[in-house]
Amino acid sequence: MLNPNHDRLDYGEILAPPAGYDLDFAVGTTYSLDLDALVGASLALGLSEEMDSVLMNNPVFLLEALRRTGDKVALFCEGGQIHKPNRVTSLFMLLEKMVFSVTLSKRRGIAAYPSFHPKFWLIRYKNEEKEFVYRVVVLSRNLTFDRSWDITYYMDGRVREYTTEKNEPLRDFLRFLATQVSDDEHGKSKRKEIRALIRELPYVHFEPAEKEFRDFEFIPSGIERSTGGRYWFNETDLFKDTFHEILIMSPFLSPSIVRDFNDRNTTSPIQGSRYMLITREMSLGRLKPKDVSNFLIYTMKDRVIDGETAISEENMEAQKQDIHAKLYMKNKSSNSDLYLGSLNATHNAVHGNVEFMLRLNAKKYYLNMDKLAASLFGSDEDDNPFLKVTLENAIIDDDDDETKALDAVIKEINRSKPRAVVHEEVDEFFSVNVDFASLDLRDLSVQVKPLFSNRSVEISENIVFTKLRLMQLSKFYVLSVSDGMRTIERIIVIPTDGLLENRESAVVTSIVKDKDSFYRYVAFLLGDDPFLTALEVGMAEGSGADNINRATYGMPALYEKMLQTAANNPQKFKDIEQLMNTISEDGIIPEDFKELYDTFKKAVKLDG
Repeated sequence: MLNPNHDRLDYGEILAPPAGYDLDFAVGTTYSLDLDALVGASLALGLSEEMDSVLMNNPVFLLEALRRTGDKVALFCEGGQIHKPNRVTSLFMLLEKMVFSVTLSKRRGIAAYPSFHPKFWLIRYKNEEKEFVYRVVVLSRNLTFDRSWDITYYMDGRVREYTTEKNEPLRDFLRFLATQVSDDEHGKSKRKEIRALIRELPYVHFEPAEKEFRDFEFIPSGIERSTGGRYWFNETDLFKDTFHEILIMSPFLSPSIVRDFNDRNTTSPIQGSRYMLITREMSLGRLKPKDVSNFLIYTMKDRVIDGETAISEENMEAQKQDIHAKLYMKNKSSNSDLYLGSLNATHNAVHGNVEFMLRLNAKKYYLNMDKLAASLFGSDEDDNPFLKVTLENAIIDDDDDETKALDAVIKEINRSKPRAVVHEEVDEFFSVNVDFASLDLRDLSVQVKPLFSNRSVEISENIVFTKLRLMQLSKFYVLSVSDGMRTIERIIVIPTDGLLENRESAVVTSIVKDKDSFYRYVAFLLGDDPFLTALEVGMAEGSGADNINRATYGMPALYEKMLQTAANNPQKFKDIEQLMNTISEDGIIPEDFKELYDTFKKAVKLDG
């Protein structure tokens, strides 16, 4: 079940539509977000391609993935936790209508701001017969390229004539998300789709595919119930009931949460209770012996943490890995529950954050500590990625605390509700006025700039960026916060009035910039398999925009493809029409192609 050598899931394969289906709409959530990872998710959702496909280097391939998914994806993340990519491209502009940042207010009993922390997808796929498949995905993994070890579970569901109450928590979670979209045109469109999902879910029946699991439960935390009150994870049996076995896997810990499990059975002693904790070495430094007196403790071996490093071509930094999965197994008598998702064993997670978890129920025969330990540790000690430790192995990462302090400043700025307005100047230039609230920055240096501009300025209550081109306008702004020794950069989303709708056309035209690249793009749209078609038309070699212009791809080959498409899949002509309507520059679409397209359009009765 959890063997890291055999039971691995691929994020892209989980998101990709089942055979015969296409993406209809998807709602996703993450705490932190890498824009390149969102582009990769769009490849999987829109073109059923791997998130690390070689075609990630091809702008035409990426452009089509983003055009197919832009109006069909709503992705929610913690405000101020979008990571600045190493290489900024104009294609990121097409992500603006997908991304919505969430900022939560302070709550009593929580020192820091609570976080929007769920990792979740609800996806609706549709086939040509207008039949739907729904997929719910619960993860511990953020939508980033972090290499840490995570856990994922997904189920498919279909519509039936009778209703189920099991999806009520899921519907309440979507109701919360619907309140977090922006009030612009794209936000209103996404809210409408989310509300449609809410109406459909009573008739959608999800079922675990594995024989071991006989029941399941969706458990959001930190959001309102439609019946009154709030969902809180500490109200579940995991936090209220005694147990015979408890296994906790959590990268981050709070002493009070761990101690609650450690002492749970004290008032109602259960003989032979067993306790296991799997965590990060750095998290042990916050615990005292009395917090874990009953636990066997395991951390990841150093050779595993360092053994699968990846070297980034951009900055040549080694990326280490560690535990990031959040998993709890509780057994009592013959009944076992497996909880997985986003919730760390920390005070803020349990009492403050918005989280999302899934409970899977099984008989003890299928789900128990010995079976989970055997899966995780393996039968050969040489292959065991974990090491039994004590609190003497504790490490406190002070540098991490300093980084969190800089992160807190970005959260403050993000919660000050900045606004921006675009003004048109002369000679196709624009200016942008950005208003920030007055903030105490505590001797920190804070720089801000539009994502697509190279000009940074020191933050102030009112900033004016001048001489910006159309392709430099964006809702994405980069904040850089420094204390003189450390610097972090994050992207925040600033609601912006006056953004021109023709920016998407400008992005398309910057990539499809001549007749030959237009022909290749059309041929790509008409193909059955994106990857094979890209190879056929010469779009899959090399990288950069120039690789689609090395050789001509003329009308005769395109005419043959259009004949095949008219016979087998005439709906694809709608994709061509959408592309033609998006291209704004004169001279890119050949006149003879327009005539040919009009002929095919009439033949396949596209207007009808």
